[in-house]
Amino acid sequence: MKAKLYISRENLKYNIEYIKNRIGKRRKIIAMVKANAYGIGDIIISKELQELGITDFGVANIEEALRIRKSGVEGMILITSVVKLEEVEQAIKNNISMSVSEIDNIEQINDIASDLGVIANIHIKVDTGMTRLGFSIDDIIEVFNKITEMKNINIQGIYTHLSCADNDREYTYNQILEFKQVVEKLKKLHEFEYIHILNSDGTEYYADDVDFDTHVRVGIIMYGYCSKNTRPILKLTAPILYINNVKKYVKVGYCGIHIAKPNDKIAVVKIGYADGIPRMLSNKIKVSINNVKCQQVGNICMDMMMIDATRVNNIKPNDEAIIWDYTDDLQNIAKLSNRIVYEVISSLGNRIERIVE
Repeated sequence: MKAKLYISRENLKYNIEYIKNRIGKRRKIIAMVKANAYGIGDIIISKELQELGITDFGVANIEEALRIRKSGVEGMILITSVVKLEEVEQAIKNNISMSVSEIDNIEQINDIASDLGVIANIHIKVDTGMTRLGFSIDDIIEVFNKITEMKNINIQGIYTHLSCADNDREYTYNQILEFKQVVEKLKKLHEFEYIHILNSDGTEYYADDVDFDTHVRVGIIMYGYCSKNTRPILKLTAPILYINNVKKYVKVGYCGIHIAKPNDKIAVVKIGYADGIPRMLSNKIKVSINNVKCQQVGNICMDMMMIDATRVNNIKPNDEAIIWDYTDDLQNIAKLSNRIVYEVISSLGNRIERIVE
């Protein structure tokens, strides 16, 4: 018996169609499947996306890139973080594109590619206001000229990242303008296959304001969250292990913070904080058992949690408790645990079985 994460193929397809309609025919999708596809399952999601015509993918590190490449992904895979020197050869040999933010790093990539007798693909990262990774706008022309002198480097793409697309229009428009000015200058020197600036929020709110890009990088809205226009693709369930038929007043769980009454039914469900249901949610969430909403009670344990299932008729071990359904708002669960939706789904543990339906 395992907790199960059901992935809706129909809802994923709906979301991809929505994004395609939003960005128009001239742009394509780079699907962000980093962090195990935000906790959903990168191999499963990548295969489903390929069936939907997606050929380009974004990851965070070499391990993720190699995993989905070996699973059968044939298109462009971009590592959006820093690729370490000892990882460069693997990336080149597996035709994995590398994000670059330092000239020394690019020179090292060029030297390794030269030794291998091949060309390495890079995407130049430009910092327009995220203050994380990327070349300064003030330095980008000088840097670009140096890169073009490297014989074993193919400047496949150029990109930046919007940091406040969901809450600061003025700042976002400034980022768009600065990146556009950089792109217009560099396009006179080089033809880019990939130009990308719009993330999920950028795609939602600024797709009509950007006319110079070739691709968008989407993650959370592709999975159906943080958008009113897409459909959640996830349902999380866990099996009932045991039913405690309470005969007297007793404490429930660690620290005894909940008191069960005589005739209460306390169901033990096989999912806990090691699976991504944080202890902070203790006594704050309800789950559905046989179509009855039931309060979680007591402190959530590492592997299990307890549910007051007194109102559920004919309950038995192996029945499924629905932690959240396709229609549930994960924003509420996120707020109750002082997190954001990204954290809720990306923290789902690997003991949970992933099932596409």
